[in-house]
Parts: sequence; C-alpha cells; structure tokens
Amino acid sequence: MTKRFYKITEAVDYSGHSRSTLYEAHKRGDLIFTKFGGATRIEKADLDAYLDATGVKVEAA
Repeated sequence: MTKRFYKITEAVDYSGHSRSTLYEAHKRGDLIFTKFGGATRIEKADLDAYLDATGVKVEAA
C-alpha cells in the first residue's frame, strides 16, 4: 500500500532533494505542505507534481 502523505524525511528520501530544497520550494509556492496538528506532511500527489515540473524522475519502488 502506498502512503498518501510523507513526512519531510520520507519526502527527502523519495525525491532525492535536500530538506532545504523542499522548504525553499514550499516558500516559493511550488510545493504544498499540509499540517496535521504540529506535524508537517507532503501529499504524494503534490510531491509528484512538483517533481514532474522540475523534471525529476522517481523510480517506482
């Protein structure tokens, strides 16, 4: 089963981008973060859309 939301560390592993790159993309409005209480998550669909826009290819696990 594929996860719908990733923790930041999981998004880093999945995307190959650094934590700071993901936060910079969020700051520019290129990547949406979702808050669950105090926890920050990135929806897989949003991360995939961001990676598609940047031309990054992610291999299926």
